[in-house]
Parts: sequence; structure tokens; C-alpha cells
Amino acid sequence: MKYDYLSKIRGMIRFTTKRKTINILEGRFSSVFRGRSLEFEDLKEYDFGDNVHDIDWKSSSRTGKTLIRRYVAEKKHNVLLAADTRPSMLGDTPAGESKQDLAAMICGTVAYLAGREGADFSMAWCGEKGSVWNYFRSGEAHLERMLYEYRKTPPGASSLTLSELLQRSLDTIRKRMIIFIVTDLAGLAELDEKLIRRMADRHDVYIFRIRDASLFQKDAFDLGRGRYENRFFSRFPFLRRLEETEKKALLEAKEAALKKYRVRIVSIEKETEILDRLEELLRRSAERV
Repeated sequence: MKYDYLSKIRGMIRFTTKRKTINILEGRFSSVFRGRSLEFEDLKEYDFGDNVHDIDWKSSSRTGKTLIRRYVAEKKHNVLLAADTRPSMLGDTPAGESKQDLAAMICGTVAYLAGREGADFSMAWCGEKGSVWNYFRSGEAHLERMLYEYRKTPPGASSLTLSELLQRSLDTIRKRMIIFIVTDLAGLAELDEKLIRRMADRHDVYIFRIRDASLFQKDAFDLGRGRYENRFFSRFPFLRRLEETEKKALLEAKEAALKKYRVRIVSIEKETEILDRLEELLRRSAERV
């Protein structure tokens, strides 16, 4: 089994090197961790456990408080890519592309660009034996290996849900992370507000929602029933409108909950949109709307 995602990712990015999509990533992964380096950031009041060597005696004498100097740490960011493997990921998008292939391309593209900016990346998904994680590393060999392992996992092979995967990730990984979640509408629906708040409290969170094909498209296959949809129902426009209305209402309700915690989300249905949607996510984050 061979999936040549890396060459596709390189080709896609090479084709768009003059676009703003690539430039907007410059500096986006600069460190926000605090630690010891040469880059001074600000002053704060001394607290138990702080290094006494960081005390700024001049500022302390002026204010009458013991202040320490804080620095921006010279550390790499850790980018976690959480990819859904629920049974619905066996389906296609409205553009006719495989949802699981699109998820792999999204994760691969984000990881590739993050690696170019000096970040380490890992990927998490629900495998046949439970949760699967990689070590946080960089490099193309690491990228190829994690995409291969993810893609050979058949959707629906695990009883774990996306929410359980994310909960376990937060319990297991103590690092501060930039989390990219790749799922569909069903996966998005199960992310409750408590989990969203927990993720956003310490991490930067972004979501790619892969669009689902309509039951009223030509040759639509119902994964739940294991059969093609009867074309007879496509003759009733109100049924199509009802499907669209329900999807829209669910998405808008979830977007409202995500917005409260500054979690950004975009929808996507084909590979050619990946860079544009990634740019949109990062631009929204920078705007702090």
C-alpha cells in the first residue's frame, strides 16, 4: 500500500509559492512560551519558584515590588494534528473526493508548512487498538510515516470517538500545542463545550470541517444502510432543502460555541482549497474576532 502524499503536497505548495497563503505563515509559529533566552518580553511580580537571577533590581526599587524579567523562550512549537476515523470518513465530499484522503492531505500540508517554520508535529487518530500518537518530531521521513500509518487505518476500526481521542491527548500530552482537528459534521457535533473550553484554555485550536456529500447527489451511497440512495427521492426539492437546513443549523450552533473560545473553523471539500482554507484560519486568528 503506497500513498504518495508528500510529492503532491510539495507540488501544490510549489505551484502557489507566490501567493499570500505561504507568506501569511511567516512568523505564525513564532514561540509564545516563556523561558530563558536573549529576547526580553516584560516584567512581572516575583512569585514562589521564579528564578532569583531574573530579578530586575532597578525596576523593583522604583516600584517597591520585587519584579522579575521575563523572556521569550527559544523553543519549538508542537503542532498536533487530530484526524477523525469515524465510519463516515469512508464517504466522499460534494466534489467527489475521498474524505479520508482529503483529511490526510490537510494534515500533511499543515505539518509540512509547520516543519518549514521550525515546528515539531505529531498526529493522533483512533486506531484498531485504541488511540494512536506519534512523537513530536519534524522532517519528511516522519511526515511520510505518520500519513502512511493514518491512511492504512480503516475508518470505523475503533470504538473510540473523536472526543475521547482529544480527551486522551490532553490527558497524555503535557506540552502546550497548536491543535488542528480534521473531521466532518458528525465529528464536529460531538465536540461538547466542556471539551472545547478545555482545549482552548491552554492551546491554540483550529478545525477543518470536511463537507459531506448530499444524499440527493447522483449515485449517492448511504454508508449507514450500505446501499445506494433511491433516486426517486431526488424528485422532491423540499427534501433537499430540509437536509441543507438541518446541516446549516447544526453548523451554525457549533460555530457559535467555538467562537466563544476563539476556536477557528473552516469548511472544505477538495484538495485545491487546502491552502486557501489554511490562510483563512490563520487570518481569522490574527484578527482576534
